[in-house]
Amino acid sequence: YSAHQGVEHDDMNVLVLGSRIIGPMMAQDATDAFLKATFSGEERHVRRLNKVKGIEQREFR
Repeated sequence: YSAHQGVEHDDMNVLVLGSRIIGPMMAQDATDAFLKATFSGEERHVRRLNKVKGIEQREFR
């Protein structure tokens, strides 16, 4: 769920899998979901990303 939702809602481009936390099958499922997901472009998600971009521009000059 969070692998594809992270991409769809937050345009996430990194997937981190804890080898001591999840097994091979769950890792495969999460990877498949992550790779198949696309950013939704919904207004509320774009607004959220723009807030983060504003903070980055202000703080990391």
